[in-house]
Amino acid sequence: MIQIDNLAIKKSDKFIFENFSYTFESGKSYALMGHSGCGKSTLLNAIAGFEKYQRGQIKINGKKLNANTQYYRKILGYLFQNFALIDNENVSHNLDIGLAFQKGSKAKKEAKKKSYLAALGLADIDLKRKVSTLSGGEQQRLSLIRMLMKEPKIILADEPTGSLDKDNGEVILNQLLDSLTDQKVIIIATHDLDIAKQCDTIVNLEQHIYTR
Repeated sequence: MIQIDNLAIKKSDKFIFENFSYTFESGKSYALMGHSGCGKSTLLNAIAGFEKYQRGQIKINGKKLNANTQYYRKILGYLFQNFALIDNENVSHNLDIGLAFQKGSKAKKEAKKKSYLAALGLADIDLKRKVSTLSGGEQQRLSLIRMLMKEPKIILADEPTGSLDKDNGEVILNQLLDSLTDQKVIIIATHDLDIAKQCDTIVNLEQHIYTR
């Protein structure tokens, strides 16, 4: 569960958020909506510990947010719009990052890679291939796999389908939402109402309207 109380975030002498409070419950998926600049990405970054705020607090499972703790880095998964892969490294190296907190033998980890790649339609991909040579759809699938292999309890996704065609976008969204469990919370920033409607709750940051 993520509890936000009286959050205030100011940029260029303008408050993007002021006294914003909301609770994201485990076992549910949420869509953040609103016009460009209303604070969708800013809120995700604040939850991730990337964004400083002037007032208020964010609690994760009852504990005050501290993005520097190993515990928080372990339970957080962030799917970036620009993929955030290491372009000059190969597919295997990028996937290994998602396994950094996982225990088990090398063989077990390699089997996990293959299982996720197959689930996302990348079973035949060359693990030694440089990420920079992959298509946008392949890169976003790889980014999703890396994040899901981490088995995070909190999943943040910033416009995860924004740069993809419809087919690739549906694959990413379906796999993302299918990963939801009672112990996880998924928060997706999107401008697409069709995507938002597939989540349990829509949070309209522009109008401060919350619907199910």
